[in-house]
Amino acid sequence: MSSEEMEKILKLYKTIAQNPSLTAAKIVRTTASEIAVESTWSQRNLERTTNQKFQIEYSLTSNFQVQSQSFPVDITSELASKTTDDNQRKAVLRTAPGKEKDAPKQFIEIWDQRCQMKNYDLSALDVHGDVYTDSEFGSFQWSPDATKLLYIAEKKLPKSEPFYKQKPQDKKSEDKAEKEDKESKDEPEKEDKKSDKPEKEEPVKGNEYIYKPDWGEALEGKHQQVVVVLDTTTDTLTVLPGIDESLSPGQVVWTPNGDGVVGIAWNHEPRYLGLIACTNRESWVFLLKNGTFQKLSADKRGVRSPRFSPDGKKLVWLERELNGPHHTTHRLMSIDWESEERTPSILIDLVKTKIDINKGVPFYGLYNRDLPRRCWSKDSRYLFLSTPQRSNVRSYALNTETKVLTEIDNDDTSLVVLDVSDNVVLMLNTSLLRPSRLVATRFEGEAGKVELSGITEARVIEGMENLKAESVDYVYEGEETVKDFNFTYFGPQSGGEREVPLIIVPHGGPHANYANIFYLEYSLLALLGYGIVQVNYRGSTGMGLDNVEYLQGRVGDVDVKDCVTATREALKKYPWLDPDRVALSGGSHGGFLVTHLSGQYPTMYKAVVARNPVIDIAAMFTISDIPDCRNALRKDERIRLHHDVCAAVTNSSYDEMSSEETAEMVVKMFKCSPIVHAHKVKAPTLMLIGKNDLRVPPSQGKHWYLRLKANGVKTKMLVYADNHPLSTGPVEIDEIINAILWFNDNLNAKVNDHIKSD
Repeated sequence: MSSEEMEKILKLYKTIAQNPSLTAAKIVRTTASEIAVESTWSQRNLERTTNQKFQIEYSLTSNFQVQSQSFPVDITSELASKTTDDNQRKAVLRTAPGKEKDAPKQFIEIWDQRCQMKNYDLSALDVHGDVYTDSEFGSFQWSPDATKLLYIAEKKLPKSEPFYKQKPQDKKSEDKAEKEDKESKDEPEKEDKKSDKPEKEEPVKGNEYIYKPDWGEALEGKHQQVVVVLDTTTDTLTVLPGIDESLSPGQVVWTPNGDGVVGIAWNHEPRYLGLIACTNRESWVFLLKNGTFQKLSADKRGVRSPRFSPDGKKLVWLERELNGPHHTTHRLMSIDWESEERTPSILIDLVKTKIDINKGVPFYGLYNRDLPRRCWSKDSRYLFLSTPQRSNVRSYALNTETKVLTEIDNDDTSLVVLDVSDNVVLMLNTSLLRPSRLVATRFEGEAGKVELSGITEARVIEGMENLKAESVDYVYEGEETVKDFNFTYFGPQSGGEREVPLIIVPHGGPHANYANIFYLEYSLLALLGYGIVQVNYRGSTGMGLDNVEYLQGRVGDVDVKDCVTATREALKKYPWLDPDRVALSGGSHGGFLVTHLSGQYPTMYKAVVARNPVIDIAAMFTISDIPDCRNALRKDERIRLHHDVCAAVTNSSYDEMSSEETAEMVVKMFKCSPIVHAHKVKAPTLMLIGKNDLRVPPSQGKHWYLRLKANGVKTKMLVYADNHPLSTGPVEIDEIINAILWFNDNLNAKVNDHIKSD
């Protein structure tokens, strides 16, 4: 490829990367004439090789017209922030560089509307480790009386030192230390006067190498969590007692009157399992009050996202069965907080295929991993939420009294609820053709009949008007119990016959899905002249419980078949796609599929890009952070082997199998892995590997690379100091552009003429 074409690609990447992503929004206040909104955005900063966070404030009229807006304010150094309900104080968790060679330090700042009131150096206070701000455990909440902050932090571990540690050479310092020690023993009354000071912690000898398990991929170093309260009136930090050390607390919120804490507690004994993307970890909704721990949800469940109604009378959360895939459909549960029994009831149940809601609108179940922090109508009757539905994200209002679920009217774009206050609803609106924008509506009793008002507009990307995005449902004939899947075509909307090269992109997971949202990489490929087909194969979420579970025991079979069907159907439906220039791109389970496809259909696909692919399940499962994921087994086989794939009822059951059962399982895993087809691969293959990946160990990709190289297949491997998603700044741009160059070189594709160089 010429340097001129390379510059065109880089320029287009920079143009698309200038579009910020909306990550959060909050209604600050509402009056009869004004609505104040605070929005948070993330944008790639290529020069700083990082994602830059900033906030913009909007003043809106009562009908959502923008009266004024602030300039963006950089908040990249903010880890979390929270404003009191009366908007008089704001707490900010910030990271700042420590002294030379020291790790960065965390501070909690308390601001009023004039200046900074207080600043707490958490390292100096030394009560706990780092504060958590991740999506699994993190919380940062003011108490109802706006005096205390509630959060989750790493438990402070005892200090340790080697068995042998050389003493200082300074004899005077040693003599002085001995003298002070003797005086302290001779004068106990002086010690009493200093009793309000913390005692110096004596290090434990020989404990510095004890293994400390953590929560796996993207949660490295998170070992044991504690619930902490910062009292800003007394300037004290308190670790709340009462939680057993076999449990990891997170997602904590205050009870309505502030006398207790409700949160989620995950069981991590006898071993930790990866938590990111895995909702099937045994956990409970708990109440912690006056040092007493009480479970509020049933055993053998995975739970998330506790939310109180504004009137404090209802508590809701998401809940799923443990047996089954890593992610699947959920229930929405509720309890009457004022009742003595607090018996959970179901607001939305598991959906096996689909149900009809208001006037025949299909609904396939809940697959959202959380609820908005504020998700209730003013009268505490309606709850607002969003969830993937087939190839889109839909938003709903649930009447919690009648249990009637109503879809919020929208076009074929995706709509995600971000915040609700005084019946004003802020939402993210996006699609493959449109970067994220902020929209709003007012709820007046009928959620389906609302008018969305745009607060912001996404930048216009030149060339997008020549692209199309279209979702296609496909139903097989025959006697299979689950017959349907869907795929989305994204790319040129016309062209000469066989003019456009095609890339098939199955998603990872495997129990995830592609929705109609903006993707930088796919926008870049489409604008460069490629057609993209995103495949929601059977086993994807958003299509009912039966569809999700159908993949178990059929990996490397039905998911591969669906990708091939999507390829053939797209080539028939869009005549401008070239059947002789079809490529594959996928990561994780998507990488599993593209390597499978290149082996099983060696003449159909002409180039492959695989990111951290699963190559040999049998070799991987014992060293992955999710060793319980074994989709190779069907339900009947799991029962016979005393094992529940992807979701052990107790997270040790897969360690309790006999050697004969283990051997049978390992053989089945191997036979459904891509490695058995390696000798048939012909397509040039680019491997993109994160050497810090805990989900799919880098040895998997290296194994495939060496096998293809030994077989004489054109192959190349790039290794990054990154983890599973390969999403850090310098890594993302390198792997995306290298993938494009690989496709261009091996599909004989050229950069679109509409891309102008400077």
